[in-house]
Amino acid sequence: MVSDRWAAYGALPLRFFLGLTFVYAGLQKLTDPGFLQPGAPTYIGSQLQAFALHSPIAFLVDSIALPNPALTGLGVIAAELAIGFGVTLGVATRVAAAGGALINLTFLLTASWTVQPYFLGSDGIFTVAWITLALIGDQGILVAGPYLGRQLGLTRPAGPGGTPYDPARRRLLVELGGAAVAMVWVLSIWPRGGRVPAAASTSTPPAESPSPTSAPSATAAATPSGTRIGTVASLQSQGSLAFMDAASGDPALAVRLSNGNVVAFDAVCTHAGCQVQYDTGGKLLVCPCHGAEFDPANNAAVVAGPAPTPLPAIKVQVAANGDIYAE
Repeated sequence: MVSDRWAAYGALPLRFFLGLTFVYAGLQKLTDPGFLQPGAPTYIGSQLQAFALHSPIAFLVDSIALPNPALTGLGVIAAELAIGFGVTLGVATRVAAAGGALINLTFLLTASWTVQPYFLGSDGIFTVAWITLALIGDQGILVAGPYLGRQLGLTRPAGPGGTPYDPARRRLLVELGGAAVAMVWVLSIWPRGGRVPAAASTSTPPAESPSPTSAPSATAAATPSGTRIGTVASLQSQGSLAFMDAASGDPALAVRLSNGNVVAFDAVCTHAGCQVQYDTGGKLLVCPCHGAEFDPANNAAVVAGPAPTPLPAIKVQVAANGDIYAE
């Protein structure tokens, strides 16, 4: 135990922040109607597919998580809520903190793997914070664990003297914790790589128009090829056109630039697989999950957020009658 009681109280801010953050994260997923709904912007299955493109543990994502995305999503929700409430209430705090470290380490190797430099991503920092909490524990301050254990008949009141202090055991725990932190840091600076999405290697950026006022005529084609996705009139009234890319099967968005050109891009964010949306005010493609922003006027280049690469472009043509076709 810590000799200075005030030093023991110093663990409370860390404990409550981590615990309440996990409770919030679990409740956020639980109340998100799209998290378990295929085709929704925040669908867990789409996020897992994007994780597998870059993650060093893609084989685990492919073999375990992707075959059962709904079950994976429910498991994450249950784990976050159990760990969050356990740490906040002081129930098996060290065990719960170790579980939190494992979850955030998994997030580091998947959702945050492409975030560089590493200190811009939160999962590595959260992992180290969980390891710290697992080492220091709750110090028996503001905890419900002993009370609940006695009420449920799972534990007995401690005898005289309590548990003797074992310096060898404490030293081993500190050494293991230090090794774990070192491993997280090495993983954080490890060179990134990953599989390239098929759509990214086959898509062709749409041609720019020399005239900023000739919207349909700039890309008009007498006999356009591909799949009809809508009209210029509907694009102007709605701000964007959502469709499915026939080549990749991904959701896609077509938008009209200020110079009149119509362009389209794969709508799956290159960071964590959420579906981007078009912000008509800012004229940007924005990811609702982690805030990545892409500029459609500049081949969907990343202008903000953690996304590592632009959105793959999809070639579109505008027919003389105003119909829009995607190839």
